[in-house]
Amino acid sequence: MTRKPPTAWDTKPHKPIFYSPAARIADRFAGAGDGNAAIPDCPAVPPEAADPQAATTPYLEIRRRHFLDRSEREHRHMLNDLEPIQHELAALRQDIAGGEEKVAEIRKRLEAIPVKLDEGALTRRNAVEQHTSEALVRARRQREHDAKRAKVVAELQQAIEKVRALRVEEARLLEMITTREQILSARVRQLHEHTLRRCATYRHHLVRKHPDGSALIPYLNLALPSLPDWLPQHAPGVHPPDHAAGPRRLAA
Repeated sequence: MTRKPPTAWDTKPHKPIFYSPAARIADRFAGAGDGNAAIPDCPAVPPEAADPQAATTPYLEIRRRHFLDRSEREHRHMLNDLEPIQHELAALRQDIAGGEEKVAEIRKRLEAIPVKLDEGALTRRNAVEQHTSEALVRARRQREHDAKRAKVVAELQQAIEKVRALRVEEARLLEMITTREQILSARVRQLHEHTLRRCATYRHHLVRKHPDGSALIPYLNLALPSLPDWLPQHAPGVHPPDHAAGPRRLAA
């Protein structure tokens, strides 16, 4: 299989997310406004027993939904980018399965061919060898047998090399998938950090204006947006479980 040219997600990293003055002013204004309006009410239960959304506000909910919306768009982009690779990987794995079946079939044929002929086969003569010496007949039979077995050995080695090449290609595709998932993870975490930065500005001004501001801090922390559940959890450079197998060795 030929190597595909680099795609945009391989070569063009995302730019930093700019926290614009307009967004900063909106966050400050929303925080001060909610604080002056005493939004939200301070929950009666302690923070460790409170619901994560017990002290959320409409503005925090807007920030949370905006983050999730942008994260889902990044997720869809990743799925679209990986769709042709996933199809190629599925076809490649079918070829690998077929190649391994062929290797197993050839190996069985090879096992059925002994390295040394038995005495009866070694001394078997054809029509033109009736008066040929026994040593020459035995040498001919063994040579013919060795040639037959060598042909099967060569066929086996060719099949093994083909499967090995397919495994190398499989590992390359899996590495591409892992790289794209790491790009998605980095982008979503970048969006998350930007959202938390905006929420921090909002909370700062809300707490300053709210009559129960200091008591609200732990509850507001609980209401902050969290990373989506579908985000890949493997660390950079580490394959997820399905990717970790890599190319397997095939003994001759």
